Amino acid sequence: MEYYRLEFSEEQQWLRLDNYTNEANTYGFITIMEKCTDMECHIFEAFLTKTNGETLENSSIKYRNADVLEAKQELDFFLESLRQYELEIVRKDRK
Repeated sequence: MEYYRLEFSEEQQWLRLDNYTNEANTYGFITIMEKCTDMECHIFEAFLTKTNGETLENSSIKYRNADVLEAKQELDFFLESLRQYELEIVRKDRK
């Protein structure tokens, strides 16, 4: 399993999965998560864009850094709630 640093650029409206080749928090990006899998990134993007259901790339909403950090806190709370109920999110096998 590969791990990445998930970063967001408010100016570019872009979530980046960095494979630790770039220095954190540079070039207008802020770090959202460390040691993140690609699945966790997709879950985060779906959670962030839940208001309009579009991918970040296609969204008409312009997210601020504060929005993204707030979504991260909400997602952490949601995932902890799932753990308390002994539930988890798993990737569906592709055929």
